[in-house]
Amino acid sequence: MSLTSLHVHKGLDDWLFLTGGSNFVTTLYQREGGHLPDVALEGWRDTIVARKRRCDALGVRYAHIAIPEKLTIYGHKQAEPLVDPDLAPALRLLKLFDCDPAAYGYVDLVALMRAHRDSVDLYFRTDTHWNAIGSLLGYETLCDALGLERNAALAERPFVDDLRLLDLGSKLDPPVYEPVREVTWLQDATRVYHNNVVRLLEAHEYGGEIHVGSHAIFKNPKAPNDCKLTLFGDSFSGVSPFHFTALLAETVSELEFIWSANVDWGLVERVKPDIVVTEIAERYMAIPPNDRFSLRATQIRQEWLGRRRRLEAWLRDKRANWRQRSSKSA
Repeated sequence: MSLTSLHVHKGLDDWLFLTGGSNFVTTLYQREGGHLPDVALEGWRDTIVARKRRCDALGVRYAHIAIPEKLTIYGHKQAEPLVDPDLAPALRLLKLFDCDPAAYGYVDLVALMRAHRDSVDLYFRTDTHWNAIGSLLGYETLCDALGLERNAALAERPFVDDLRLLDLGSKLDPPVYEPVREVTWLQDATRVYHNNVVRLLEAHEYGGEIHVGSHAIFKNPKAPNDCKLTLFGDSFSGVSPFHFTALLAETVSELEFIWSANVDWGLVERVKPDIVVTEIAERYMAIPPNDRFSLRATQIRQEWLGRRRRLEAWLRDKRANWRQRSSKSA
């Protein structure tokens, strides 16, 4: 069995699925055992309830959105049984709430995405992330849950069609390319601040390795909603003009994004947003939440990591040059 076969499943109709890797994806669809059993999901439920109550006490609206794993939405495209999609963490978490999950700010995407999955692709077939249509559907669902007016102009944003090698396609031999439509959502909003972690994230030399603790602020005087939103999220949100963060930046007058699965409550209390949103990809839920996150401390650690990576690269170059000179002299 090849290393590739341990991580990528070739499904029906050219759909590729992540099965292994550091997130142990297929083990997340188990009520007991695995990396996300029901007892672990109870911790997520308790955290979401606590977040909602704390936001209520601060006079802040709150929503939690779990981005479904591709197997959760397109599980019917498995070439052979890998998981039971109906045991998806997002669905099991939905059932753990005592009453209407929306009362605690939980936003369910699974039912709506499954309803649309066969009429249009919502995820890239050769990547783990959703595409522009899936992202827009998630955005509309979140806006409705929060009572925000959608930005109707987003449907007219410019796009580029390209043939690209994405994360799962790159793991195959030979690699598989996919036609991609990349929409530039960001137009009226301006990124007015970003910290050093964002600079490391956007520096090609680090390959996106350094990302947790990224912090960016967007302002938009033309937004249809005059309010301030603080978003804690991951790679589905990001800081680029093409991702979920950009959609929300086009919708509210001020958006603050922090790359973290946990909330920095000290920052929330200082910033005093009108809305707090926590977003996490379903596969990252295997790590239990604690909300003891400190943006300031994380930024310091990530800056040190960047310096160390830079030093390591410099030493590698020096060693390579030394070996080259030694071989020539020999």
